[in-house]
Amino acid sequence: MKKLIKVIFILLILVLLGYFIYVNYIKEEIPKKETEEELASISEYFIYGNHLNIKGSLEITDKNYQSIVLTLYNGKDKDIKVNTEIEDNKINFNTSKYINEGIYLDDLERGTYYLFLKLTYENPEEQERPIEKYYILKNETNYKETTYYTLSKYNNIVLINSQNDYGTISFNIEENKTNDDIYDITIDPGHGGMDGGGSSGDYKETDFTMDISKKIKSNLEEAGLKVKLTHEEDELTKNDILDEYNEHGRAVIPNEVKSKYTFSIHINKNTSSQVRGIEVYTADNINYDLAKSLAENITTETELDYSSNKLYKVYNSVYTHNFTEQEISSSLKGYEEKNRVPYNVTTNSNYLYMIRETGGYMTGAYVDDSNPDSVGVNPYYNSNIGNESYLLELGYISNSKDLEILLKSKEKVADAISEAIKAELGL
Repeated sequence: MKKLIKVIFILLILVLLGYFIYVNYIKEEIPKKETEEELASISEYFIYGNHLNIKGSLEITDKNYQSIVLTLYNGKDKDIKVNTEIEDNKINFNTSKYINEGIYLDDLERGTYYLFLKLTYENPEEQERPIEKYYILKNETNYKETTYYTLSKYNNIVLINSQNDYGTISFNIEENKTNDDIYDITIDPGHGGMDGGGSSGDYKETDFTMDISKKIKSNLEEAGLKVKLTHEEDELTKNDILDEYNEHGRAVIPNEVKSKYTFSIHINKNTSSQVRGIEVYTADNINYDLAKSLAENITTETELDYSSNKLYKVYNSVYTHNFTEQEISSSLKGYEEKNRVPYNVTTNSNYLYMIRETGGYMTGAYVDDSNPDSVGVNPYYNSNIGNESYLLELGYISNSKDLEILLKSKEKVADAISEAIKAELGL
């Protein structure tokens, strides 16, 4: 027995010694990056969907650079293109003009990355080896630390902060070991409970939205995605009201479960029975590729047409509706009489709350704690992480042709939406 204990002790010593030698003599350390004294200033950074967008500036006198990029450094440079604008002796830069573009976070390998601004200059002594200057990115925003959860197929947590030897923005990427409550997609079946939505004859909106939402969920789960419904079938009775805000409210759930995308499913209605077709509503200032793909898939794979509605139209069946000044005044009318505190609604605020309140400050969310008893609270209204959200009006229940198509083609509509989402995510 004593011999066995001695052998185990010796083996333990050898293992510890081997680890010490590996860490101190064998393991290749990441070379220290030489940086300039000047600092680049980061004025804004946010994540919308699964892309990080960064905006900043650098005061500089020598503007004769050949190229300017952001670079992720972990022993090697991973260059990221930026847009630039020269203002006197200042270079303004950003990763994209669209909020749903920028640095794609999901496929970065685990490890630690340091982000620098890199300027390249001509080397008069050695043409083939240009001079590279690296600048630390000083975080001047109110968001000193941000935690992002990747799509489940990557299963990572990305911690963004500036707590490192450089003092620059860094990414620490590690495995997500507690992923039970983390989702990729949120599907919001429009209306429910006491609110049946629009109606026509014997049919109401909720006769379609839950079935279509459940089918989308099933399709996406078969493709390996984790999908959360804002409410389940038969969860509410006809006397229940579905909360919009507060804990587990439909506009809060997407950020509670850290999903990347939200799709709110609705059926439209109009006083005119002639208005028909589908409408995809989006946030402002985005790359519209997914919105256009959703509209094209639905109209190609079903008998539903592009909408005849021209108000707020951006592309065929794609719409963006931010508050107008008149709508702001109207939305806050009567607040004083009801002893409510007016919200900070601006023309940057999306009119549709399932887009606005799920997208953080990037979509102009404003439901703070001003009126907790009468309206509720969105804890994520000022977040710099938001869902890339779309509200789909899948035809008009008030139009007999659209209604007929929906009655026979709910699965086809769901399949068309699912295929557009899967294509967007490369599935």
